[in-house]
Amino acid sequence: MKIRLIDPAYKHPYLSHSQKVIKNIWFAHLTLTTLAALTPPDIEVKITDENVEPINFEEDVDLVGVTGMVMHAPRAYQIAQRFRQRGIPVVMGGPHASSLPLEAKEHVDVVVIGEAENVWEGLVEDFKNGCLKPFYKADGFCSMEKLPFPRLDLLRKDEYMTVNCVQTTRGCPHQCDFCHVTHFFGKTYRCRPVDEVIEEVKRLEGDFLVFIDDNIAGNRHYAKELFTRLKPLKKKWASQASMTLTRDPELLKLAAESGCVSLFIGVESLSSENLKDVNKTFNRAYQFEEAMKALHDHDIMIVAGLIFGLDHDDEGVFERTLRFCERNRIELPSFFILTPLPGTALFQRMEPEGRLLHKDWAQYNGATVVFKPRLMTEETLQRGFNWACKEAYSWNSIFKRVFHPQQRFFTRVLSNIAYRSIAQRTPEGYLPSLSRILQRMNDTIPLQNTRDLIQRMGEKIAEKKLLIGQKATDTLKLYSVYNERLKTLFVRLEGSIDREGAKELTKRLRGVLNVEIQKVILDFKDVRAFSSEAIALLSRKGLLQTEEGKLWIAVNIPGTSS
Repeated sequence: MKIRLIDPAYKHPYLSHSQKVIKNIWFAHLTLTTLAALTPPDIEVKITDENVEPINFEEDVDLVGVTGMVMHAPRAYQIAQRFRQRGIPVVMGGPHASSLPLEAKEHVDVVVIGEAENVWEGLVEDFKNGCLKPFYKADGFCSMEKLPFPRLDLLRKDEYMTVNCVQTTRGCPHQCDFCHVTHFFGKTYRCRPVDEVIEEVKRLEGDFLVFIDDNIAGNRHYAKELFTRLKPLKKKWASQASMTLTRDPELLKLAAESGCVSLFIGVESLSSENLKDVNKTFNRAYQFEEAMKALHDHDIMIVAGLIFGLDHDDEGVFERTLRFCERNRIELPSFFILTPLPGTALFQRMEPEGRLLHKDWAQYNGATVVFKPRLMTEETLQRGFNWACKEAYSWNSIFKRVFHPQQRFFTRVLSNIAYRSIAQRTPEGYLPSLSRILQRMNDTIPLQNTRDLIQRMGEKIAEKKLLIGQKATDTLKLYSVYNERLKTLFVRLEGSIDREGAKELTKRLRGVLNVEIQKVILDFKDVRAFSSEAIALLSRKGLLQTEEGKLWIAVNIPGTSS
């Protein structure tokens, strides 16, 4: 009996990778190699990763298994059709089939829902006995104990950056609205026995490996034990973790000492409002720069995931995000367009709102707009994303992010060159006309800092008085969002305002008015204090008017009823 397990390629004009790129950045997946390890030894099993080798549709085979994410579904269905035309039954599993099993069943003979480890051996036995069921769903979640070592020998090792891939945990302790992980693995975070992980790592050839966990530091106690046990092995490794890792100095130090050289970090957005909307408040935007510095201080290369198209993103988000990456020397920015994947909370929210443009799953790839954004058009989002991808891997941006004294300098440069080859295939994009203006508005206005007024200012605020004398001890921060439909710029101010700050604020606001921005709404709720001169200046300029119809509309002015 012969079984062929297939990992479909993603066929796309510019997102498909050449063999050279795959060899530079691609690492092997473990789903099919694990199922192969669970297959009874009397059955011949082979694996085809279509990303590195073509599928032989004329092969003498008894059963075919395919897997794939949402964007792979159309190709998986095509593959299934070719084999079924020859009378060969096809089994499909993975996140997409688990999210939409009835749809998948229209294209294949058998659908596996959820993790396949607990049902695979039974499925194979049913096939041998001629009694395959249409659906297989495991009771509960797969135990992480005594998992077989993946059959890495079935892969074309020379075609990948590495096949040294190990899983230590499954799931994620967080529940971000856009993420498929919680939907597929459940609201659980399961850890594999450290002894078993260490034994598998010892079996690997070479000194580099990838831990393919969704969040390797999701359980701090487990991660600390794992990192401590890894140290004597002197391996270099990469993985994925949440930003919370950077808030535990001991854990971060252990990660670096155990050989961590690169981490994918889901930054997602620089906006606290966006992070709140997608249930990712454990990411603290005000600590991002500190977190990036902590990783670099431990010589860990950052691969940062950043999403465009969230509900508080305006036309300025593309340049703001890129400049953040350059300022913080993020080695490999990975930009994505927000994508509501079936089964996620984001999909369940957007579908009844009528915001999905279509359900062509091949376009649900993280690089194509498939929904209606809140604060910009679909075209603006697509073009801005394209611009960011190409600009991030221009030589100018690479120089800003990578060319600085550090270890493993050439590794960082070579990684950027590989990503640059991908970015160059991205269609041309452009910065929206308002981008420069919005980039300038989302900034900090430095004020005159007078230390001897700190105590005095605190006393005045405690008494709920606005006047603090001639100078403020703070800075004034501006956070702006543009609503394209209303042609209105909303500006939230935070900090303190002195005379110089008021003058600069007035100057900036006058600079943004053009044909597209017809009104500016200022929110003073988070302004802690004004100087008397600032109030006088803003009043003379008409910025503290609250009547409708005024060009400047100020709301939540401290000490007023507005």
